[in-house]
Amino acid sequence: MLVNQKTFCKKTIVRKIASKAILERFERIRSVVIRSSGSLACAGLVALLSSSVSADFESAKAAYDKGDYKTAHEEFLFLAETGDHSAQTILGVMYENGAGVEPNKLEAAKWYRMAAEQGNAAAQTNLGYMYDHGVGVPEDNARAAKWFREAADQGIAMAQYNLGSLYAAGEGVEKDEAAAAEWYRRAADQDFVAAQVKLGAMYGQGAGVEKDPQEAARLIRLAAEGGDARAQYLLGNLYAEGVGVDKDFVRAYAWCGTAAGGGLALGADCSQKLSASMDEAEKGQARRLTKEYRDRYGARASGP
Repeated sequence: MLVNQKTFCKKTIVRKIASKAILERFERIRSVVIRSSGSLACAGLVALLSSSVSADFESAKAAYDKGDYKTAHEEFLFLAETGDHSAQTILGVMYENGAGVEPNKLEAAKWYRMAAEQGNAAAQTNLGYMYDHGVGVPEDNARAAKWFREAADQGIAMAQYNLGSLYAAGEGVEKDEAAAAEWYRRAADQDFVAAQVKLGAMYGQGAGVEKDPQEAARLIRLAAEGGDARAQYLLGNLYAEGVGVDKDFVRAYAWCGTAAGGGLALGADCSQKLSASMDEAEKGQARRLTKEYRDRYGARASGP
C-alpha cells in the first residue's frame, strides 16, 4: 500500500473559535438562520449566543467589523463586566490575538473561563484548547477533556472532534478507541471534515470499530470532496490498491494530483509513482480528470 493509514490516526486538536466566527454566529441567530452543522471552513460558528440584541452589542460589533478594535474592546468590556458571556468570549479572543489590546494569554483564559462557566460553547471549546496546549493556563489534558465535553454535549462539532482525539490518544481520559470513534462520528455527521478523515482511517484499520473498507472509502470520499488534501491523498491510495473501491489508476492519479494541487507533497509523490504504471492514454485521461477534480473540489493544504 502506498500509505499507512495509522499516520492519520494521531492525536490532533484543531484551532479555536475566532471572534469573527462568533460574531457571524450572532448574525445567524438574530436572523433565525441557525446552522448546526459545519465544515473546517465554518466550524467556528458554534456559540449559540443568548445575549439580548442590544444597541451596545450592535455598536461593539460594528466597531469590530470596521477594524476599530480599540472601541470594540471598550464596548465589549462593558458588556462582559455585566456578565454577557458572548462579549466575554469575544474579549478572550481579542486578548489572545492582541486585537485592540496587548496580547495576554492569561487574560484571555480568564474571560474564556467566565463565559465557559455560563455554558458558552465557543468559550468552552477555546478554553479546552488552551488547557490542552498549556496556553495561558497550566497544561492539563483532564481539564481540556472536561471543557471539550461540555461543548461537545451541546452538539459542537469542533469540540466533539477534539474530545475524540483525546480518547484516541488516551490523554486526559482513559484511552478508548470506541469512544473516540463515536465522538468522531458525531462530528463527521455534521460534515466536520477532519473527523471524516479520522473516522475513515479508523474504519480502514478496524480501530474502535469493525473494519469496513467500504465505509472507510465513503467517509474519506466525503472529506476529499470537501476539499481536504489529506483525504484526497488517502482516496487516491484506496483507488490505487482497490481497497473499498474498484481499483482505478486513473482516478487514483487524479485524486493524488488534486491533493498535490492543494500543497500536499505526498500527493505529488503518489502521482509520480502511479504514472510509472500507466500508458500514455491513461496518463492523458488522468491529467484531464485531475484538472476537473481541482476545479471542482479545490484542494487546500490540510491542518490537523
